[in-house]
Formats: sequence, C-alpha cells, structure tokens
Amino acid sequence: MILAVFILYASFIFLSSVEAHAASPLAVAVVTQQFKNAKIVPDVIAAFKPIGLTSFNYTGVTNRTTVGAVLSAANTATPPRFVYIRGTAASEAAAGGPFNVTTTNYTLIMFDAGVPGYNATTYPLLWLANDWTYGENDDHTVTLDPPSSSVVAYTPPAPGSGTGPHRYVTLIYAQADNFTAPDTPAPGSSGVTSFDLSAYITSAGLTPAIAGTYFTVEEGTATVSVAATTAVDSKTLPEYTPTSTSPSPGATSNSANANAVSSLSMGALLLGLLWV
Repeated sequence: MILAVFILYASFIFLSSVEAHAASPLAVAVVTQQFKNAKIVPDVIAAFKPIGLTSFNYTGVTNRTTVGAVLSAANTATPPRFVYIRGTAASEAAAGGPFNVTTTNYTLIMFDAGVPGYNATTYPLLWLANDWTYGENDDHTVTLDPPSSSVVAYTPPAPGSGTGPHRYVTLIYAQADNFTAPDTPAPGSSGVTSFDLSAYITSAGLTPAIAGTYFTVEEGTATVSVAATTAVDSKTLPEYTPTSTSPSPGATSNSANANAVSSLSMGALLLGLLWV
C-alpha cells in the first residue's frame, strides 16, 4: 500500500515538473530566419514577422512538424489531425491579442511555393479555411478547431517527379471581429492553381500573419537547377543567449526536462528506502 501511494506521488511530481512555456523569442527568430534562408522571404512573400509559432500533427508522423521539415507525399496525403499555435510571452500578455482571446477566429492558408529560387505572383493553393476557432489551451499550446468546411479543401502536396523539393508554406492570420471572407476563391473551390496571396490578404483585410511554417516534399531526383539554401544557426541570431532554447509548439524546455529527471532520481532513492 505504501509503495502504491509513493508511485502515485512520484508520478504527480514528474508530471507537474514537466511543463511547456510560451514560445521563446529565439524560437520565433529561428522560424523568421528560416523563411529567409529558404528564400520564401522575399521571393514569395515580401516580409514575415511572426509573433508566435505554428505546427501540425500529421497521421504517421511521430512528432509535430518543425519548420523546414522534410516530409513525403504519403505523410501529407490527408489533412493534419491537429493544427497548433503558441505565442511568445509578450504576445500572450498583449490585451486582446490573438493568443489569449478565445473569441478570436483564424484564417489558414497553405500553398505550394515551388522550389527555392522560384518566384511568381501566383501559386497553387492547397488549403484555405477561414474561421478556425480557439480550441484547447494545453499549457501555452492552443489546438485550433477547424471550421465545418473550407473555402478550398485540403489538397495533398503532389510535386512533379524530378522538379525538386517543393516548399509548402502555411500562414496563420488572426481575423478581425468584423471579418468577411472575400468572394474569391468561392467556397467549395478546388484546383486553384493561380492564387494571389497579396490580393487575398488585401481583400480580406487581414493583418500580417501571426505565425507560419513550411515543409518540403520531393518526388524522385531533381532534374532542374535548385537554388542553394542554408540551415539557421541560432547562435548567430540577436535573440540567442547561452541559455536559450528554441522548442517547437508543445515541446518542453531543457530546464523542465532536467527538473523531471531530478524528480525521478529522488523518487528512485525514496523507493529504494521504502522497499527495504
């Protein structure tokens, strides 16, 4: 009986010591820089200044997607099971901000930006849905609830074989209280191959994206010239400090994990004492 009570107590200590935190400024800076390194900014969109993070949970993908993740067509054949957002401490604290007001609705836009080095005025639209709602807030990580229907239903990434690693960009926007969806694209549209993001944002009256991410999908071996990209070295960013961490939405910090390990170690010691 004593042993059972102790195990329950130790489990409580472990679970309570592992907690998520608001998105760190460094994590947001890494995503911002990654958009530049992947040539999404300024080739595809003129600017990107997020105040939080977003990620997906696809069926068959063990972890939540990170910015720049390499996925397969099979991984992305069906819509993500979950869409998450997490704000920085500053954006969460902002009165009426998009990360702490449960009445805020959101617009999600996903499009195919092609391979690095490619830029145009329009792009194939894979997914457009207005009126995502604020769902469960699991310790700074909000699960967005999808609307009953999308303007453009999710279209699986299908890059042509040999065309290189296509960048599939997703941007999350906070809608104003008086938001009205533009007439174009019309609800129920499909096969939208020429989507003008800038025109849509202007027509919808949306303010800059609060969060965004991208992943790549490639079929076969590239037979075309693809511009080189570089990975982000977080230590070169102004937000970096020796103690900085850059967790993805839902991840635990190094200090939280350390506390959890410490709790387990203490639990093991007490368990040994009780056992004898």
